[in-house]
Amino acid sequence: SSPRGCSAVSRGGRVKESPIMATLPAAVLSTRGAMKQGRSSVSGHRITILGAGGFMGRYVTSRLGAVGCQMVLPYRGDELYMRHLKPMADLGAISFVKYSIRRLEDVEKVVAGSDVVINLIGLKSETKRWSYQDVNVTFPAVLGEVCTDHGVGRLIHLSALGAATDVDCGWLRSKALGEAAVKDAFPLATVLRPATCFGEEDKTFLNSKAKLCRHLPAFPLVDGGGARAQPVFVDDVAKAVVSAVCDPSTAGKTYSLAGPGIYTQAELAQIVFDGIGDESTAISVPKAAAIAAASATAMLPDPWMWPDLVKLEAVDTILANEPTGTGTLADLGVSATSMDPFAPRQMFVYKKKSPFIDDTVHVREPS
Repeated sequence: SSPRGCSAVSRGGRVKESPIMATLPAAVLSTRGAMKQGRSSVSGHRITILGAGGFMGRYVTSRLGAVGCQMVLPYRGDELYMRHLKPMADLGAISFVKYSIRRLEDVEKVVAGSDVVINLIGLKSETKRWSYQDVNVTFPAVLGEVCTDHGVGRLIHLSALGAATDVDCGWLRSKALGEAAVKDAFPLATVLRPATCFGEEDKTFLNSKAKLCRHLPAFPLVDGGGARAQPVFVDDVAKAVVSAVCDPSTAGKTYSLAGPGIYTQAELAQIVFDGIGDESTAISVPKAAAIAAASATAMLPDPWMWPDLVKLEAVDTILANEPTGTGTLADLGVSATSMDPFAPRQMFVYKKKSPFIDDTVHVREPS
């Protein structure tokens, strides 16, 4: 699906043109609405993408770079870890800026001058330095206030499918509180609530499950794996972000993004076992026991399981349970991609036997 026409919206609800627009030639202005130009065109948008270095960020950066957007990509750590994003836009279209979300002046620096801000930052598991409250609640509130103070036209905030204040999972609760905080600070913020994303680089979904299926003597299913999920393709979410940026009517609205297929956790495990060509070793584990085990593994570096992930896998995260009135991928002009043909291809590298050997067929007889 192609992105729609592009304009920014002011806090008062009026269409707000980017300051860059005043410097553009009339030929560019006359064609910018369709956003069908290539990466060397000028969309008229200067966009700050917070969290561009993550799983979702590379897809969003690529999609926006393909339609000629100027982008500011803040980072922490070393710029080296952001270099893979450089070819995703035309020469000079991407600026890397070092910052910390703990320093207000840094946040103001990366937001200043942009007409669109996209917040992809999210904390999946808590550490000694970062809590859900810090990253998923407090920072969105601060960002919303900074965007308001600097006259930013649009703010796109990424939350999560199933986020609610009355669930057992602390991560989902923090996402719901973050939504409320950003809406309070910036009422016209567009909130996107994606389901668990699948894609080549996912860390806590198919890739993680495949590694566990390969190396654990038994694969744990919380309470038998009956909870349902509706995973969404990461690039579909990136398309939705671009569509939200380009369609001013999405300002102030909330969209729940999910794929076409609904799977139980047991079915997802079986898909992985089939993909790696191994017999299923899945066993049912009581939720309390799984949380206790996850509490221990959470203390390891780069843990593969933590308590809130167990709690997440014990609840249904599907579109049917979303609040009424929220939009979907279809409302943003995006066709949902099925996981069924994608998963076997992603599991290829985890196959237990060599994928290039067929036990029943000899290409040639051994000499």
